[in-house]
Amino acid sequence: MLRGVGATAGALAVTNTAAASSDEGEYVVGIQPNRGVADVESAATSVRKELDFGSIGKAVSGRFSDAAIDALSRNPNVRYVERNDRLFAFDQETPYGIEQVSADVAIDEGETGNGVSVAIIDSGIDAEHETLESNLGEGFATDDAACTTDCGGGWPPGSGGGNDIDECLEPWDDDNDHGTHCAGTAGAADNGVGVLGVAPDVTLHAVKVLQCDGGGTYDDIAEGIVWSADQGHEVQSLSLGGDQSSSVVDDAIEYAAQQNVVIVAAAGNDGPCSDCVGYPARHPEVIAVSATDDGDQLADFSSTGPEVELAAPGVDVLSAVPRDGYAEFSGTSMACPHVSGAAASIIAAGTTDRGAVRAALHDGADDVDLGDNEQGYGRLNVAASLDIDDDEDDDDDDDDDDDDPVEAEPEIDSFVIETRSTGRWNRATAEWSVSHADGALEAVTSELLAGETVLDDETSAASGSSDSGEHELRDDADPDAVRLTVVDADGHETSETTDY
Repeated sequence: MLRGVGATAGALAVTNTAAASSDEGEYVVGIQPNRGVADVESAATSVRKELDFGSIGKAVSGRFSDAAIDALSRNPNVRYVERNDRLFAFDQETPYGIEQVSADVAIDEGETGNGVSVAIIDSGIDAEHETLESNLGEGFATDDAACTTDCGGGWPPGSGGGNDIDECLEPWDDDNDHGTHCAGTAGAADNGVGVLGVAPDVTLHAVKVLQCDGGGTYDDIAEGIVWSADQGHEVQSLSLGGDQSSSVVDDAIEYAAQQNVVIVAAAGNDGPCSDCVGYPARHPEVIAVSATDDGDQLADFSSTGPEVELAAPGVDVLSAVPRDGYAEFSGTSMACPHVSGAAASIIAAGTTDRGAVRAALHDGADDVDLGDNEQGYGRLNVAASLDIDDDEDDDDDDDDDDDDPVEAEPEIDSFVIETRSTGRWNRATAEWSVSHADGALEAVTSELLAGETVLDDETSAASGSSDSGEHELRDDADPDAVRLTVVDADGHETSETTDY
């Protein structure tokens, strides 16, 4: 179940809570680009770290008095002030999933994620596990999250935690089990031992931001996301979260998105519930993943909501744990790395733009008769997202269809946009449904416009006589409209424009 971050977790108010003294607490202060760093550092009682998000700005974390926080909150160079609270690995309860998502079909066709880097932003990865070691690349651990054999803390405080390993082989070694389990699902090697991952030839990078108790501070998680993006990792897998959002983690996610990183996160384990997707999964730049069982039913613990984009196996998933161990865990944490591995295989096959990777995942997903807020575009299908079809009868049917003339025009049945601004970004979510009397739908494109200039666009493949979906558009300019265009197999198109 989603552990959350405590009774005061994630509160973004600038009021003081318990700290080393009655008028001092630990905060993160976001600053405008090239401004205010010296003011913030001089106001701090002590500085933990400084984070650089490029054109987005910077952030300084540390201890600040109430008076300093009050003054900084009124400083025009300060973008935000927030408590440096914690996010947690979603609890595990207990992998068949490879076959269910047709990753085995993709692997048989040679689509194994070779040459792509996947960052497991979590509690670390076992540095010498028999099914993971050959795929491990450079790792990283924040100072607070570095591996320990003496796990104090725990949640609630004082309860202990960790997996009691005898030796930390690397600072990013896994002292909790959670990160290793997620790494195994995403990319366990096809080496004849242990388990098989979705993308068995990826390079796995341990980005250890969670301490042995499974929790990590906002600034540590942001630091890990930025470090991974700066290394050029193509995919980031975050099986962690909480109820409250964080501005400094938002900054890091936006920074990684600017570097063309595909970011995947677990939806959360608050179910049964509705409209309860956790953070950071609900961030617009992140692919939120819910959990299903071996019968494609929604897991009773899975969080759901409109932010869910895909579902994947998350019940009784078998994967690796330290040292050379294996265990079944359940949670959306286990569903998330299925999608992360799939994204890596799509990138390795030649689709490198993060938006196009996201669209391929959407387009290949199987409708398993769950609600849109439960499965999003559907349950992950790796082979279909790679345009691999192992059914020859389907190919024959497609050839027959090509001989039939297309007489009708494609139609737009509904087109609704929702707009919002976050930071410097202007965003639009376009929800659409389209149809074609001859069953010849081909593609649907949404475009964010400023006059006739296209600021951003997203295209989804369409098929059959009806289809529906959602596109996420954004730009830092001022858009004035969103245009939807549907095209059929013979090139006939229909467009509709809605004011921003």
